[in-house]
Amino acid sequence: MICPNCGREIPDGTICPCALEATALPLSDNPAVNALKTTGSSGLGLALAVLLSLSALLAIFSSLGTSQALDNLYYYAYTAGLDMDLILSMMSYSRSSAVASAVLGSIPAILAAVAAWVHFGTCRSRDSGNISTAGLTIYKALAYISLIGLCLISLLVIGGLGLAIFAVVAASFPLDSFGGQFGGYGQDEAQLALIIIFATIAAFFAFFMALAIGYQAGLIRTINRAKAVAATGLADSRVSNYVIGMNYVLAGCCIVSGLFSLFFSPLSAIASFVAGAGWILASLQLSRYRKAMNLVLFPPVMPPMPQPVYAPPQPEPAPQEEGQPPQA
Repeated sequence: MICPNCGREIPDGTICPCALEATALPLSDNPAVNALKTTGSSGLGLALAVLLSLSALLAIFSSLGTSQALDNLYYYAYTAGLDMDLILSMMSYSRSSAVASAVLGSIPAILAAVAAWVHFGTCRSRDSGNISTAGLTIYKALAYISLIGLCLISLLVIGGLGLAIFAVVAASFPLDSFGGQFGGYGQDEAQLALIIIFATIAAFFAFFMALAIGYQAGLIRTINRAKAVAATGLADSRVSNYVIGMNYVLAGCCIVSGLFSLFFSPLSAIASFVAGAGWILASLQLSRYRKAMNLVLFPPVMPPMPQPVYAPPQPEPAPQEEGQPPQA
């Protein structure tokens, strides 16, 4: 038999799985918001929040490892007979600056973990049919900060390289600082070589920065669309494929970095593996979110029931007169 609800073919006398799924209460009466809440409260959302929290803890543990290394340096200085007062003051300053830099560096990771837990909690809650966009707003603020920082760095570096090229062209670059020796080449050839070097560095730097800026811009657009779904209840399945792909690329880079640092710094290797797993889970969650929204926009339609085929009625034979042979 065929289920009249979803069109699935099931054995006769059995209950379709879609009936069992329908018994579970939805997280929201709105289908689009329900898809958003279901994706955010799934096991992937919980695992992502745990990994982001673990990443923040690893940042704190790295600062503790720095303090232990400074204590070992203090012991080596004591055995070498150096001035301990000077070494102690230098170590105190280095320790405080290292801890401060570690705390400041871990603030984005802490905020990302907080955003993940807030989003997971509001998606799991049944108190309201809607969700709070506080977690998405934190994600968006971090993306905007990264976007602005990348734009400023790109402007400064590329602008500096452009000024260097202009200085070389204007013959005001201090080539005399090299002692006037250019490996047997004249000053014109040296200027041309410097222009090519600076232009190549600027081109490669602009390419990679464009990739990073495009990633942050795509992430911001995806977050804005998710917030619009929560605000209006209208389904929107537009998720940036570039963001999903770049997450996998970043995950691969983190895994390779962790493999290289596994034998030198196990803590850094673990942090890289955790970051790579987080990027992978983020891509999987975005893909699941897009699939859920597509189901809302294009719900499955029950296939048409096959119509029975009836044979056309056959005309009755004409009555025969007595004494005539039967007609073929």
